[in-house]
Amino acid sequence: MPLTSEAIERCLELLTSEVRSHAGLSSEFEQSIRTFFRGAAPSGGGPLDVLLAGRRHLEWFLIEHHSAAFPGLIADHLREAYAAQLQSISDAEDDASELVDALQGAFEALLKSHTGIFEVEEVREGAGAWLRDVTGFGSFALAGPGLAKSLKGGELFVGRLYPAGEGVHVASPAAAIVRGPEVVSALQRDLERIRDASTGKVLRVSQGELEAMFFGAGGSEVRAGGSSLASQQKPSSEDPIADALHLLRGAGFGAERARRTVRLLAQEPRDPSKLIHGHSDVLARLLEEIAFDTELDLDTSRRALMEAWEVISAPTEVRSKAPAAPASPDAPADADEIARLAAIEAFAAARERGQDASALVKDLERDLGLDPSDGDGPEVPAPDFPGVVAAMIEEMKWELGATRPGFDVESLAPLSLFATFAQPIGVFEELRGRDLFQFATFWLQERRALKSDDQAVALVVAMREFCEWALDAHEVDLGSEFMDALDGLESSLPRTRRLNAAIEAPASDAETGELYEIETLGDAAAEEFESSEDRVRTLGGDTMTVILPDALRAELRIGDRIRATVRLTGHADVLCCYPPESRALAAR
Repeated sequence: MPLTSEAIERCLELLTSEVRSHAGLSSEFEQSIRTFFRGAAPSGGGPLDVLLAGRRHLEWFLIEHHSAAFPGLIADHLREAYAAQLQSISDAEDDASELVDALQGAFEALLKSHTGIFEVEEVREGAGAWLRDVTGFGSFALAGPGLAKSLKGGELFVGRLYPAGEGVHVASPAAAIVRGPEVVSALQRDLERIRDASTGKVLRVSQGELEAMFFGAGGSEVRAGGSSLASQQKPSSEDPIADALHLLRGAGFGAERARRTVRLLAQEPRDPSKLIHGHSDVLARLLEEIAFDTELDLDTSRRALMEAWEVISAPTEVRSKAPAAPASPDAPADADEIARLAAIEAFAAARERGQDASALVKDLERDLGLDPSDGDGPEVPAPDFPGVVAAMIEEMKWELGATRPGFDVESLAPLSLFATFAQPIGVFEELRGRDLFQFATFWLQERRALKSDDQAVALVVAMREFCEWALDAHEVDLGSEFMDALDGLESSLPRTRRLNAAIEAPASDAETGELYEIETLGDAAAEEFESSEDRVRTLGGDTMTVILPDALRAELRIGDRIRATVRLTGHADVLCCYPPESRALAAR
């Protein structure tokens, strides 16, 4: 089937996920940013500019980047993993053969793609354009009826072309069109001077060189006359939220579903420094939903959602300066409602991440345009009393000691660790089973808080007592799920304590390393990377082969989680170990 820009984008996103799931490649990718951009990654411009810069860097990394650790094309190293992704798509979806064929074709086109500076010689209405390579003198047919509408001839096309068969090419959406006869003439004069000074007449221009010439520092003079392909079709409205709603409703989303889809952008504020959007973020999830449920062009959808995301993520004072959108039948009311609900959902998401409630309430009042002194404003939350959990534990000790003859109050002493963990909680009724999972399966391990196996077992007994008392005395239900997990923790908690005690390096920042789940454990005597059967699963569900430390092998079990960094040799430097019950946090 014909190659499309949508298939190219989906292909690049799948390859991005493979790069990010491989520790060695992910590190190589991060280190290559400065090489490609010849300095820091770009942060200026709008969200679309940052997105397109990331796309150009990704294309270069996959096709042109040279690495001692990964000889040859990076894309070739990902071929088998990419094929496995296509097989998963085929297995999971009915009638996926056309999609899989398109994605396979996009991968092969990527391998054969090339960059250059092309002059638009002829525009064919409803079809595309003819391009002349000003560095190599070849001519290429460019497919794209929509693109042809924005071309007049004489412009420069700068970027990557993907061969689509029968002599036709598809443009990378991250390419640019440079307009202005003076810019074109100046560039052509420069190229002629380079040819005169060189031995050959054909110049090979890499994507990195194009980035420096047209997009990076020093390229502002040329860039002043240019614009990206993705920016050729500007939104007609100045209200990006209304544009996104209109787009989704026109594709068949009902009004409520369209509003709900756009509101999801509020749950994850856009990171302006991030080069790759559309992978492992809220935008990726929305684009996947659009790809499967609609016939929308993904480039158009990505552009609309990125612009809406920028508005939703912007501070209130920035949003308030934006020009009002022109009147339309439905969009203004929808957009106002989205902005209001987005502020509320952003508040809820931040509260879920544990951010300070009082500061978040002030932000919410600001985002909703409410005066905090206004009596009609939202009800002020009940005051917090940090340390309330410790007070409740003391109350429990007194009550059980007084009501249960022979009860050993000292058996509750291990709960002092939980009191330390829960110190920020100011309202006892806000304590949840998730908090206990976080404490028992992560906090204790990161702090190396347990000093003996006996203390670990005693803590499990005390926590069971605490959960039962909280329900009976205060109707605070910490959930049967955690109560069930305590049975397994009686053995896994002492074992993970021993594992962490065996780790020579001290516990580092919890942001260091990646979280993996043990899938298989290999032979301890295996010395070669290829013969090791140690396999771990990433949070994204991908598996990878590693070499686990011999010092931990005897105590590790399938289902355990580890926080580790994986070297290029495959050796896993384990920083912390967690019991298998920690998986419950991912499901809550």
